[in-house]
Amino acid sequence: MNKMNLGLWIFTSLLLLSSLSQSKDKTISALKKAYKKLKKMLPLFLLMMAGFSFIVTYVPPELIQRSIGVDSGIKGVFTALGLGSIVIMPGFAAFPLCAALKGEGVPYYIIAAFSLSLMNIGIMSFPLEKKFLGSKIAFVRNFFAFFVCVVTVVIVKIIFGE
Repeated sequence: MNKMNLGLWIFTSLLLLSSLSQSKDKTISALKKAYKKLKKMLPLFLLMMAGFSFIVTYVPPELIQRSIGVDSGIKGVFTALGLGSIVIMPGFAAFPLCAALKGEGVPYYIIAAFSLSLMNIGIMSFPLEKKFLGSKIAFVRNFFAFFVCVVTVVIVKIIFGE
């Protein structure tokens, strides 16, 4: 365990002790709620980790390189934008996948395309957005999210010189 992690553990423990001293009942209630949420989230997290393991183990590195690798260029950007727009994945699961993609040699700008579209564009969630926001707002939100993703990818590409 490095010093930063140790510091966070100590800080968190001190905050928990402080909370317990202020209101034992509220703190225990909050811990129970957090535990219930963790129990709900854990199967999804484990499923995502299994999915990452599958991708890293069984998808040939050549296919990854050809689709979204260094030489994929604009095609790779739009492949990553498309995949990210379709896939539904929480952030806590997406970032380890992005790290695995970086380990496979995928450039930062393509990882940015994937992760940004994953978090901001919702093709699979569009029906739900449409239901609550209306078709026009849902479409405009997704369109602008796509535009922001593309602009950000260009900026990342320039900054990292890829």
